[in-house]
Amino acid sequence: MNCESPVLFDLLPGDILVTPEQSQVVVAEEEVTHVVIAPGEQGPPGPAGPPGGGGDQYVTRTAGQTISANRLLYDRAGLVYPLDQADAENIFAILGLAVSAGQAGAQISVQRSGTVTDSAWSWAYGRVYLGSNGQLTQTPPTSGFSVLIGFAATATSINLSINDPIEV
Repeated sequence: MNCESPVLFDLLPGDILVTPEQSQVVVAEEEVTHVVIAPGEQGPPGPAGPPGGGGDQYVTRTAGQTISANRLLYDRAGLVYPLDQADAENIFAILGLAVSAGQAGAQISVQRSGTVTDSAWSWAYGRVYLGSNGQLTQTPPTSGFSVLIGFAATATSINLSINDPIEV
């Protein structure tokens, strides 16, 4: 119970009260009126969460094979694999962009939205699509599926906004 100020309430037989220190549990044997619970003290901070944005901007999955960073992935039964723009079987299971690399069985960080930056990129200002084997490209596909991944705002950054696949 988080109390800003003392709270008064009644206990009925069988009601359970945990003391503010949570070191003692009291079960009322008879009716008690006007039990006072005083405000508690702030507890210690919890552990830090993973770096990144809020919500489901980032997820962690297990690599189904060796995966390089900056590959678009799909999820199949909790394992992730690079997605190919011609893969009709898995094209609708798009998960996001690998922002870490790993061997099969390793945990992979996957970004689903927001800005991704990599100093090795050299994008032209404009659209970015899914290519072969999870690679990103600025050349729209002429067969398979067209999947707009996002927009290159600078030479080294992409604003992810993964769109639904469109069969070409």
